[in-house]
Amino acid sequence: MGRAYKECPACGKRALSIATRCPGCGHELLAEPVRREETRGTPRIGPLPAIALGLLATVGLVTMVLRWNSVRDPEGSVTAALRAEDTAGVDTALAAAAPAMPDSTPSAEAVSRYARTWTKVHDRRSPKADVVAVILPGDTVLADSLRGGWWRVTLEGRVLGYVYARTLTGK
Repeated sequence: MGRAYKECPACGKRALSIATRCPGCGHELLAEPVRREETRGTPRIGPLPAIALGLLATVGLVTMVLRWNSVRDPEGSVTAALRAEDTAGVDTALAAAAPAMPDSTPSAEAVSRYARTWTKVHDRRSPKADVVAVILPGDTVLADSLRGGWWRVTLEGRVLGYVYARTLTGK
């Protein structure tokens, strides 16, 4: 006579079909034998991983859009163009020998300032203005008429242009 077995749903051990409790864990067994169905197919993604995947894709798209906009930024293109040029072309010595700006007389209130780092000299008080020269770190210029955070700078008696105030120091 063949014996039939049941599988415990709690621990997975086998017990005789006439048993009312599992011999391993004591769980009450059902009257019918329990059979597990094995699903063979593609595994399903739960809601939490799907949300995380969606957020990750959104962050990736936003990052790509921001990078694309920074490449198209005109200030970035001026910087890239300046790097591409030979720095001797916009050096302070050459800029001092260039034709003077319309308001080329330095003011009597001009003070000595030193460039902290490579400093762009613009033709007007705006970061989007054309770069007319570059002051090298440690170069001394005369600065006057501070307005809107921009100094008008003079080198060797000629006005070069305008420099953002934080790039110059008085010490």
